[in-house]
Amino acid sequence: ADGKLTHVQPVGADPKKFNEESTAPYGVGAFLLAGSEIYRMAALEWKFHWTIITAPPPRDHYVVEITNPSGLWRDSETIELDSVLSNEMKGPNGEHTRNYMIGTGPIGMLAVFAKLVVMDGVSSQILDSQYYFSPMDARETNQKLIFQVDLAPYETRRFYILPDKALAAVPPPIVKTFVRYAPERHDDFAWESDRIAHRLFGKALETWAEEPLTSSGFDVWIKRTRSLVINQMYGSMKFFDTNGVAQDDFKVGKTRGDGGLGIWDGNELHVSANWRHWKLITTGPIRSEFELTYDAWDAGNGRLVSETKRISIDAGSNLSRVESTFSSDDKSPLQIGVGLAERPGFNVVLPIQNAMLEPWGYIGSWQTSTGQGLVVQNQTEGWMTYWQPQDFTKGVTAVAIVLPKNSVQTFTNDVPNLPASKFASPTKTVTEGQPALRDLLAIAPAEIGQPFVYYFGAGWDKSGDFTDAKSWNDYIRRFAARRDQPLQVTIGN
Repeated sequence: ADGKLTHVQPVGADPKKFNEESTAPYGVGAFLLAGSEIYRMAALEWKFHWTIITAPPPRDHYVVEITNPSGLWRDSETIELDSVLSNEMKGPNGEHTRNYMIGTGPIGMLAVFAKLVVMDGVSSQILDSQYYFSPMDARETNQKLIFQVDLAPYETRRFYILPDKALAAVPPPIVKTFVRYAPERHDDFAWESDRIAHRLFGKALETWAEEPLTSSGFDVWIKRTRSLVINQMYGSMKFFDTNGVAQDDFKVGKTRGDGGLGIWDGNELHVSANWRHWKLITTGPIRSEFELTYDAWDAGNGRLVSETKRISIDAGSNLSRVESTFSSDDKSPLQIGVGLAERPGFNVVLPIQNAMLEPWGYIGSWQTSTGQGLVVQNQTEGWMTYWQPQDFTKGVTAVAIVLPKNSVQTFTNDVPNLPASKFASPTKTVTEGQPALRDLLAIAPAEIGQPFVYYFGAGWDKSGDFTDAKSWNDYIRRFAARRDQPLQVTIGN
C-alpha cells in the first residue's frame, strides 16, 4: 500500500531465509522490467468491442519497424506516417509505409474510433506523438501521425500503434515546439523548438511609426533553455535582455537574415515585402507548422512572382524546414538565392568539396575572437554555414542553410564591391546584434508551381550545444548526411 517493494533477496543470502522487509534497487528494476513486459502484452491483447460498428478496423494495433541504414547515430529523428501514396516521398525522411497508410488505410480507420498512441517495443514507454491534418491542395488533406526515435548505427527498432483505449492511462506529452501569430508586435509570426526560435515580419511593421521595416528575411532568437520562450518574450517585450534565457541578437535589416530567399537575375536579388496572410496548420509536442503568403513582386524585367511558404520545425532540431512554392504567369524556371546575412569583422570563406579531404582539423583549430567569422560552403552537399563574428559578451550566433543535394549552382553575394571599411571591427551594441552588410547566397533553380524544399537554422555558443565553429559545422554536416540516408519504415501486423 505504501509503494515499497519488499521480499528482495539480499546478495548472497539464503533464498529461504531472509528478512521479508528487505528491499534493494535491483529488485525494483527487475519488477519494473517485468511489469513493462506484462503491460505491453496486455495492451496488445486488448480488443475493441464492436457492437454497433459495421466496418471496424481490421486490426486493433499495428507494428512499425524502423531501420537505420547508416553508420550515423539518429537522435530525435521524426518518423512521419501519412496518407499520401506509398510510392511518394514522406516528409523529411522519405519513409515508405507500404499499404498501411495513416488516414486512407486501416490505421486511419482505427484513428476514427480512438486516439492513436505509440508504444516503444522494448521499454513499453508511451512516446510523445502528434496526429494532425496537413492541407496538400484544394482537393486533398494529408493526415499525419508523427513521433520521434533514437537509433544506433544500423539498428532496427519496433514500435506499436495502439488506440488509447487499450491503455490504463496516457501520459501528457512534453511540448517542445510552438508557433503563433503575434499581432501585439506589429504582425510578427514566431515559431520555436526546444533549441532555437525564429520570427518573420508582417505587414503592420511596414508602417510602424517608430521603426518601420520592409523585409522578408528570417530573424533569430537565441536561447539557453530547453523551455519554450515565445510567449515569455512577447509578454515582457524585453527582446534584448542579455541576462534572460533568450534574446534577440540578430539584426536582419533588408537582408535575407537566416535563410530567407529572393529571385536572382545574375546581378541583383529581387525580394518580396512582408508576409500578407497566415495559416496555422499544427502546433504541438513534436512539430509546429504554418503557411505564409506573400504578394507578387517584381522579380526582374517586370516579371511578377508571388510565393507561399510552408514552414515547420521539429522537437530537438535547430533547423526549420521551408517549402516555397512560386506562382507567375510566366512559367519559365527561376533562379533563387537563399541567403545568410554577413556581419562586420574579418570573415574567412572556406569552400569545400566531398572529393577533397574536408578540413575539419583546420576548422577545429581555428580560434574565434572578436571581429572574426567563418563561412563554410559545400556545393555538392548543398549547405553553407556561418559562424558569425563574436558580438562581444553576447557570444557567437551561428547560422546555416541546407539546400537539396547537387542543387547549388554557385555561391556568391549580392554586393560584391562592398568597401572594405564596412567590415571594420564591430562596435558594441546596446540592443540587437551587428548590422547586416550583405547576403551570402546559394544560387539554385526552382520551377513555377513546384515546391522548393530546403532547411535553415541557427545556434548559439552560450546554449551549451555548440562551443565552437567545428561543433556547428559537424551538426550541419551530419544533418545533410541524415537527409541523404533516410530511415526505412515499414508497417505491418
